[in-house]
Amino acid sequence: MNRKELLQKAGMAVAVSGILSTLSAEDHDHSGSMPTAAKSKYAKAMMAAVHCQLSAEVCLSHCLTELGKGEKSMAACAASTREVISLCDSFVKLASQNSSFTKKLANLCIEVCESCAKECDKHANHHAVCKECRDSCLACVKELKKV
Repeated sequence: MNRKELLQKAGMAVAVSGILSTLSAEDHDHSGSMPTAAKSKYAKAMMAAVHCQLSAEVCLSHCLTELGKGEKSMAACAASTREVISLCDSFVKLASQNSSFTKKLANLCIEVCESCAKECDKHANHHAVCKECRDSCLACVKELKKV
């Protein structure tokens, strides 16, 4: 693992840790008007989507670096991670609002995550970040199917 990958993984770990802390924290707003994410019926799916989004961000960065080196086979992987980033972000936003469109978006997110997992699988044996992204996409799909 090179320095850049180490920093990317450390950054992802800090971000996920912060999100987990936020989701598991007690709600100190005694007005009772806004539920916390931890109390949301979509909490597990939202956490899986956030993790998937972060893994895709790291994978996209890696793909762009490889593309810069002339490795054209990473273009489709980069495109699929961009789609995952957008869809997972949108899912978290809608789910946190208990939107009536959450299930529909979850189904689209499942399709995009499955597609990304297939693309990342092509590179998983050579690039650890692609393997992590694939695994994260599959874990996200598993949780989103419960929505």
